[in-house]
Amino acid sequence: MRESYINKFDGWLGINKEVGMSSAKVVYKVKKLMKLKKAGHAGTLDPLASGVLPIALGEATKTMSYAMQTYKAYEFDINWGVATETDDLEGKISNISKVRPSKNEIIGALPNFMGNIRQKPPIFSAIKIDGIRSYKLARKSIIVDIPEREVFIKSFKLVKSFDKNKARFIVECGKGVYIRSLARDLANCLNTYGHISYLKRLSVGTFLYKDAILLADLANLVDKATISEVIKPISFVLDDIPAIDINSDEAILISRGQKIYKEGIELEEGKYYKEAFITSNGTPIALAKLEGKYIIPFRVFNN
Repeated sequence: MRESYINKFDGWLGINKEVGMSSAKVVYKVKKLMKLKKAGHAGTLDPLASGVLPIALGEATKTMSYAMQTYKAYEFDINWGVATETDDLEGKISNISKVRPSKNEIIGALPNFMGNIRQKPPIFSAIKIDGIRSYKLARKSIIVDIPEREVFIKSFKLVKSFDKNKARFIVECGKGVYIRSLARDLANCLNTYGHISYLKRLSVGTFLYKDAILLADLANLVDKATISEVIKPISFVLDDIPAIDINSDEAILISRGQKIYKEGIELEEGKYYKEAFITSNGTPIALAKLEGKYIIPFRVFNN
């Protein structure tokens, strides 16, 4: 029987997802390569898209929500004059326009899509309608009405106009933004149609494209020690909450789900924290709520 590494790897990988593979398939391949039972991705990338896909390994799956809350950056191309059912190049053409926006018109429209904006997700998306994924209903030509929701766009820049038919952009945004919808809505604002023809995610919080590794490279790291060198710690996605180190006796109580009273908790002055990352001698113990001088665990790491 082959050795199992189920508890060997707890941390994060920044994978450079290639075009044509689903995010779920990337997770499956990582689990198979590293012989893991638990792994998950933070922030889905469509098969059409490439770029940064953070993968949580083992106990790091308990911190996935923190990775999903961070800003993301994307580079993408919009092809003008053609709308598709999926808002990208994989869908059937649904509308055509002869209108092509000028560079100045594009730049002038971008401020309309910055800050807090309302956005309707694409009908071909993973959003559930009465418990069924929207894309499954759309494939059956069932009309779905996905409600608008508020999302945040931090920056939206025109990088290059290739010609009258295509332009490249970089956007930095918060959670829940659909780049396909952004492209569609920008085109509509410019009195034409548009769809995504290229999409690359450049970053997810502290996960950067320049540091991401291809699955093929991961497969080549057959030496376990070498694989460990590319795994980022569980704390990599916890920059926005404080780390509190406790002694071994306190750690036993926390690991059993019991709250502890802790004098002298040192936090950054002037900031109010509701949660903390609890460690003992550098070993992850739990994620906990802070109530006064009480530390109350709500997610315990298995060590």
